[in-house]
Amino acid sequence: MTAEIPDRLRRLVTSAVAPAALTTAGLRERFGDPADIAPAAGQVWRATWDEVSGLVLLVEAEDRRWRVVPVSVEPTGEDEDSLVVDGQETAFGVEVTAWAGLAVSIPTGTLNRVVDLWTPALTDWCRAAAHRSSDNIPDGARGGRPITDPWSPSATVRASLADDLDVLVGAPLVPTQASVPVDLRVPARGVGLSAVVAALAAPQPEVLQILQGKRLATAEQADVLARVLGLTVEDVLAAAGGLPTELAVELEHPRWRGTWRSLARRMRGSEVQTRLQVGFGTFAMAFRQTGKADPDWRGRIGQWLVAEHGDEARDDQ
Repeated sequence: MTAEIPDRLRRLVTSAVAPAALTTAGLRERFGDPADIAPAAGQVWRATWDEVSGLVLLVEAEDRRWRVVPVSVEPTGEDEDSLVVDGQETAFGVEVTAWAGLAVSIPTGTLNRVVDLWTPALTDWCRAAAHRSSDNIPDGARGGRPITDPWSPSATVRASLADDLDVLVGAPLVPTQASVPVDLRVPARGVGLSAVVAALAAPQPEVLQILQGKRLATAEQADVLARVLGLTVEDVLAAAGGLPTELAVELEHPRWRGTWRSLARRMRGSEVQTRLQVGFGTFAMAFRQTGKADPDWRGRIGQWLVAEHGDEARDDQ
């Protein structure tokens, strides 16, 4: 699959009989401005991370993640835990499969574009089936047939979906300020301050501020510290680079995916690094201007992007 759009959906959208609802104009007519769309149960999104892309049905919110059921289109495949939905019940216009037995929780930051909205009956069945408590099959669908041949097309589709879901599940969250962060000074004493300074290749006063939690560590510095101190990158960032939860939630909103990816390509970096850089810059700017955390993080992010990247950033939004 490509990182922009799943192959099966690409073939469907670009075919001569592509449903109008799946075109760019059709999606905007149905859902409005992509920047204003909030993820909600019953929506089908294109989720992407690294080189993986796939369709997922949102069934339940879980803090900064969503419980999702993967959806396959042409060929659909099926197993005994899946729901095969008739073409007239969705915008795809062809039979699709919701693989409830493969339900996982993925970060909200992996959601890229909403493409469909399913009925409450279909969504409720998939949610219940994901918790192994499904009831009667809803109208407009049927239960999937078991896979009896491990080499069948259905088995291949299921295995491919499972592999892609592993990548989506592993996508990192934006690190947030921990209520009881790791004290970086403790492991630093074990390896020696001089070794930490040398590894970071930074002035000692700056290193001391990072270890004391008084200075934000960059993504690159957090990676170095994690290796040197024997910690996880998440622990390091929570201690010396964590952002307010409200800002992290906004950075992970799907409205910004295009911006992060565009800036990452322009700066030849990764989406994770770009997102963190913007988060750190926005957080620092908010404190310089107000002396406290600003709840309008969406506006603050936009201001920082324009200040740092000018009209190009405005065009990306």
